[in-house]
Amino acid sequence: MTLPTFLGIGAPRAGTTWLNTLLASHPNVYTPTLRDEINFFDQYYERGLGWYETLFPPPEQADKYQAIGEISPQYLECDECPERIFTTLPKSKLIVMLRHPVNRAYSQYGFFVQRRNYRGSFEDFLAARPRALERGFYSRYLKRYLRYFDGSQILALLFENAVVDIFKTKKTLADFLDIDVDKFPASAGSGKVNTSSVPTFQFLYGIVAKTGRQLRRWHLEPVVDFVMRTSIQRVLAKGSSLPPLNGELKRQLSQTYQDEFDELEECLQIDLSCWRKQEGVTRISHG
Repeated sequence: MTLPTFLGIGAPRAGTTWLNTLLASHPNVYTPTLRDEINFFDQYYERGLGWYETLFPPPEQADKYQAIGEISPQYLECDECPERIFTTLPKSKLIVMLRHPVNRAYSQYGFFVQRRNYRGSFEDFLAARPRALERGFYSRYLKRYLRYFDGSQILALLFENAVVDIFKTKKTLADFLDIDVDKFPASAGSGKVNTSSVPTFQFLYGIVAKTGRQLRRWHLEPVVDFVMRTSIQRVLAKGSSLPPLNGELKRQLSQTYQDEFDELEECLQIDLSCWRKQEGVTRISHG
């Protein structure tokens, strides 16, 4: 039986598509080619390991890969996933991509504009979907994983740093997954992936995306994945760039996360100074 040696567990809209593309470029890393997000441990667990195994190379082909895995960003927030993953893959390595919570929420807003024909402002979006900001309290989700997994099994990457110093990211991933960093193609990771836009044919693109979601509910994922890889999706997605996030609004919203940044740094032993510098969050004394 061939099962993953690593999993990408999130976070949604934090660069996981970029990460998947980067890892897939390495000749000794295998990630499923039929679809980007498998969602076995949260959505399709009842299908069993037999179904999950079919998504990975058979044993006679698996030997050519030093790391086999999949990236499903919804795993981070799933209540059942930490225990399910530990029970199935106790020695697996977990990669989590984190993005400044407000930037992540704005990217989610862009997704709704692009894929779901949303016409309101970012403020309207947050008022209607306050969970977009709640999802930025990453430590509450990661602590569930740390109940089962040792900290050495979890690699946290910050989107803002990962896409800027790509060679360092490659080196970090190579060390974590025990692969040769020199085998990453030189150009891997340099292009933008899954960026949000305001489609020219926004209504039509929204209908196509809605149809795709329905087909997935009917377990017709291969049909959706085939269409997503054709020029149809790329043509419909074309349009103007999403306007930049208002700096003052970001500063106001970022104040909510002061304690969360401290908690996350302690939880994962990472440095979040790049997030604090982005919006100039002032630290409030509790003395």
